Amino acid sequence: MAGGPLFFVFQLIDSAVQLFFTIYSIITLSDIECDYINAQECCKRLNQFVIPEMALHGFFSLLLFFFGHWLLFTLNLPLAVWHIVRFRKVSKGRLGVYDPTEIHNRSNLRQFQREVYAKLGFHLIMFFLYIYNLVAALVAASE
Repeated sequence: MAGGPLFFVFQLIDSAVQLFFTIYSIITLSDIECDYINAQECCKRLNQFVIPEMALHGFFSLLLFFFGHWLLFTLNLPLAVWHIVRFRKVSKGRLGVYDPTEIHNRSNLRQFQREVYAKLGFHLIMFFLYIYNLVAALVAASE
């Protein structure tokens, strides 16, 4: 395995940024559920993070592939594919992944919330796996 400790430091930073995006999404979706913000503002806030989140996740997944961390790449692959499929499902008339006309539908809102909670669990698990790999790389580098 290549990369060393610096590689996992960057993976850890990426994971922390992904956790921020996910927690921000949870807060915004709970605000729309409680009617603290309107649907248009909610979707504007959420859609601004869709592309950066996809790009970060895809880039660091490719880095895992190129550096030969096959297990971590395999764990990241389903979420990367899910991001691509979800983004490609957006029809022409919609404003983005989150659309103001559809977000107030209770089933859509619940689905978005389940997706975000699943991503939160995924990113938390990956965060601790990256910490473990960072510590293992530091121990291996000191020997």
